[in-house]
Amino acid sequence: MKKPKFVVGLVLVAALLLGALNVGAQDMMDAPARVRVAHFAVDAPAVDVFVGGEAVLEGVPYPAISDYLSLEAGAYEIAVAPAGEGIDAAVIGPVELEFAAGHAYTIAATGQLADESFGPLVIDETLAFEGEMMGEAEMAEDMPLMARVLVLHGISDAPAVDVITADGTPLIEGAAFNQYAALEVPAGEYALQVTAAGDPATVVFDLGTLALAGDQYYLVAAIGSFAGENQIFSAVAGFKSIAEVAADYGFNTLVAAVGAAGLGEALTTGGPFTVFAPTDEAFAAALEALGISAEDLLADTETLTSILLYHVVEGKVMAEDVIGLEAAPTLNGAAISIMADDMGVKLNDSATVIATDVLATNGVIHVIDAVLLPPAE
Repeated sequence: MKKPKFVVGLVLVAALLLGALNVGAQDMMDAPARVRVAHFAVDAPAVDVFVGGEAVLEGVPYPAISDYLSLEAGAYEIAVAPAGEGIDAAVIGPVELEFAAGHAYTIAATGQLADESFGPLVIDETLAFEGEMMGEAEMAEDMPLMARVLVLHGISDAPAVDVITADGTPLIEGAAFNQYAALEVPAGEYALQVTAAGDPATVVFDLGTLALAGDQYYLVAAIGSFAGENQIFSAVAGFKSIAEVAADYGFNTLVAAVGAAGLGEALTTGGPFTVFAPTDEAFAAALEALGISAEDLLADTETLTSILLYHVVEGKVMAEDVIGLEAAPTLNGAAISIMADDMGVKLNDSATVIATDVLATNGVIHVIDAVLLPPAE
């Protein structure tokens, strides 16, 4: 059978995958949503992206994917227009989109102007992986780390396809235009091929060998038109560290405290760690109860370091594992008690866990609503 030509842009983006947060909790922190825009429409010009009528991204070309924007959770008016022509020339929107706290999104412009398939595809990446991610407790000790891969079929005039390994093992079956699938696979190298759906002998594109790292997130998108020159476009970035994630999430007091205590490098390059991160409101309440100012606490580096280390547990302990523990030793040397019931999880019978499983390169963050104070020596 004749092998068809396939113009494909392969986008590999390893980016921050925000953990699924318990957004139903009334007292949860106002975690930002992460939103990025992908220009995957082969015959469309470079575009500007508008949020609430303001241009936030300008001149995004094909094929490209922007960095994540941090937005407060809520509804936003989104529009996409040819670069330099203003929002009145929008080819997508304005349309109102709702972004959930702590979720990561890709708004992909897919299809082609020529066949009138051009339009937006909104992917809630966090939601796509719910149920796909394997918890630490489910993994055997000798099991390799897992890579998470979101695969998108963005070619409007292409048939449905399968994605198979070199030995014929199907990873994705029957994916049609604007459909995507979330996978979790052991870290390693994979020789992958895109074949006609149900016909492994018809290879429409050979992806070659992909190296997928453990605890990383990848977006793989097939984009372009069914006939034309082949191309592979790739951009790779990593998860952010615990220190960087804390800064992005608005833990301003915690970040300042980490810097004052000289722990920034450890939370950037060390680990893996599990950090129970108090919100700014939690720090404010603790300072008021102790009768001291933030400046006084930051100046007392010995006490500050002891308090901060009391919020850090060695290793990456996901939420489903935390609820199975009665206590956990901290880097301070003292242990924190853990009590889980139908109402939630409490630490030292004083702090409530209000958001969980915020992933970073070197561990995980769980958000708490009170500062934990180590026992007196």
